[in-house]
Order: sequence, then C-alpha cells, then structure tokens
Amino acid sequence: MFCRYCGKKLKNDAVICTSCRRPVEPLTVAGVPVDSGRAWSFGMMAGLIAATLFLPPVGIVFGFLGLRNPARRTQGAVLMTVSVFMSLLMLAVMLGL
Repeated sequence: MFCRYCGKKLKNDAVICTSCRRPVEPLTVAGVPVDSGRAWSFGMMAGLIAATLFLPPVGIVFGFLGLRNPARRTQGAVLMTVSVFMSLLMLAVMLGL
C-alpha cells in the first residue's frame, strides 16, 4: 500500500503515513478496496480465463492489474500469457495461416 499524498510505501496496517503524517485512507471503488492484497478467487480466475479465450483484451487488462498487485502477480502473469497466446491464435486464423 502507498500513501495517496506523498507516494511512500506503507505497511498494510498503517493508519498514518510516516513521511507526510497524513491519515491513510485506502482507495475504494464503490466501497470495495482497490488494493485488497488478496488473490482472486478460483471462480474469478476461471471467469477471467473464459472471457480471455473469446476477448483477449480482457486478459490483457486484468493481467496488467494483477501484475501491479504482489498478491495477484502469478494470476496476472497467467492471464497475460493466455491473452497473448489467444491474440496470436486469432491473428493467425484471420490471416489464414
């Protein structure tokens, strides 16, 4: 987790930034923490891989988001790998190779 004001890396349980002394507020989207620090569930990964098989950009976007979070780094790499493979496969089919 990082301070949203000064960018300093913080402990996950920090309440106040040790650098700028401002209160730490986790970033949320619709009430859900953006960086929850947890890996995606099996169902979420299965759904993302299934979506990636038909729409490779889904895997690229979620793979990039996964690579940015240490808890999801392996899952992000899997999604990126599947999406690149599917993109190349679709390109080959479109070109008639």
